[in-house]
Amino acid sequence: MKLYHVDWSPFARKVRIAAIERGINDQIELIEVNIGFAEKTLKIIENDITNYNPSGRIPTLITDNGEAIYDSTVIVHYLDSIGSAPPIVPNSTKDKIKALKLDALVQEVIDSLRLTSHENKRKKEERLPDYINALDEKIKRGLAVLEEEVLNYKSSSSDNIDLGEISIATLIGTIKRNPNSKYNIKRTNIDKWFEKLQLRDSLIQTKPPNL
Repeated sequence: MKLYHVDWSPFARKVRIAAIERGINDQIELIEVNIGFAEKTLKIIENDITNYNPSGRIPTLITDNGEAIYDSTVIVHYLDSIGSAPPIVPNSTKDKIKALKLDALVQEVIDSLRLTSHENKRKKEERLPDYINALDEKIKRGLAVLEEEVLNYKSSSSDNIDLGEISIATLIGTIKRNPNSKYNIKRTNIDKWFEKLQLRDSLIQTKPPNL
């Protein structure tokens, strides 16, 4: 299999963590892709990933049969069908819904962070203050919910982790990689939880570079 990714992407990291946790990461070839916008602009960088994924976004997985699978959560579902390790998406309906709900919340927060970054690349007089404020409120509401939700996870290095926990970890890792982020502040529950979780080999191997 081949995984198109970038090392700073929380969505690509989610897939990589899932593969490591399930013991199948050695079956995946990582292909780094230059995506997004040119530095300090909103000009899209051209690449060939659209040959496989019409959205041009990563992560995109190419299976051994040549099928392209995209969206990080869909890819994790696919990886759960390979090997015999415990699944990342829980089997029980209750646990599955909880994990998928947290995953969806994290994706909304990450997208809001991304859109805020894009908006701030515009000339100051072209920015939309109300839009930026709405994104900011969405981010803060999401993080407030996650501050309580992490209390439901043990984050022991020996415990299996699920999609919800992995998703939260990728979001917090993204925030913490930027020391100047307004959201990189002390959060009692998240900080205590993340301090233990980041000792897992899957998180160590996939730690994103600092800005």
